[in-house]
Amino acid sequence: MNDVTVPPVRKNIMTIPQSERDNLRNAFIALNTKEDFVFPGNRNDKPFSGGVSYWFKQDEIHQATHVHRGPAFLTWHRELCIRFERLLRMADKTVSLHYWDWNEDPEELFNEQFMGSSQGDAGEPWLSAGFYDHYPNGNNYRGIESASIHGDHDNPADPPIALTRQKKKGTLKDYITKERRAKFHSDKEIIESASYNEMRTKLENVHDYAHMYIGGSIGDPHTAFRDPFVFLIHSNVDRLFAAWQLRKGKEYEYRLNPELVYGYEKDTMALGSTSPFIVVGIKTMLSPWCGIGYPYGINENASPGEKEEPGVIDVRPWTYPENWHRDPQREQERPKNSLDPSVVIPRHYDKFPDAFEYDISRLGNKME
Repeated sequence: MNDVTVPPVRKNIMTIPQSERDNLRNAFIALNTKEDFVFPGNRNDKPFSGGVSYWFKQDEIHQATHVHRGPAFLTWHRELCIRFERLLRMADKTVSLHYWDWNEDPEELFNEQFMGSSQGDAGEPWLSAGFYDHYPNGNNYRGIESASIHGDHDNPADPPIALTRQKKKGTLKDYITKERRAKFHSDKEIIESASYNEMRTKLENVHDYAHMYIGGSIGDPHTAFRDPFVFLIHSNVDRLFAAWQLRKGKEYEYRLNPELVYGYEKDTMALGSTSPFIVVGIKTMLSPWCGIGYPYGINENASPGEKEEPGVIDVRPWTYPENWHRDPQREQERPKNSLDPSVVIPRHYDKFPDAFEYDISRLGNKME
């Protein structure tokens, strides 16, 4: 466990020195190559595959859930980033999950020393680290077509057969306003939103275009979390969410209060039963980390919409045989929803957009 008095600080990936980029890259690679960073079990285990690297597990988790276009979009991805940053810091305790400020063109990040190519095959450093494999052993690979995501080539322990990019020229704003001829919500517009719903809607909209801007594997929601760059996008999404929460002024202090921050969306529950017709609410347990069908103890009379996400797929180790979510010794694995303070309280960032003042002191040192 890292010293809680020295919380990780997420920084602008464009401005940190190359040595810090190297550390982050190496931590990503360690989560896919070191024997210590593999979840329990073996590839051929039934009914749930095991032996999945910490890195490949991120794609499996994202495949198992359907949290877009709903109240829990920001909170679910915040939990994902928190958990992933924890894994990165197991590989290197100095590393944080840095962000890409999408007001800047990230072209300089795409090279063999850091993020690989911005066009076509991602190449090094990911190819030799096994993040994908053009020539897999027999049928042991994850496909890229939607039909194969949950079909013949869906074993999470296997490498994807491809990892690609198709980054657009210029900045994200250029892409949205000139090529897509759509509205670009500036950081200022997002942060000055009067309600959680307004802020979330604007932020998710720009996030969607960010995926398309990088293109390739990230441009497809079924394969986005096979590319390390996706976490730089989501760290920035979380930064803007945090900035909205931390605006200075008594009228904004409610935004760190779990009972108030979400406004009228606070009591929302899951709707629907099959993807893509599922909306995940604030009171829905965060899946797949909560398991399926477990009596959580938060509310014994909870409705189905307050339990796990409908249609979620079981993912080890939050199912048989490990059931980490049921282990009282694993406090960080306890089932929770978006009202949990560990989800509401933002992480530390080096800088927020200049348009407003922020009260960072309200964060304290309440870090894992």
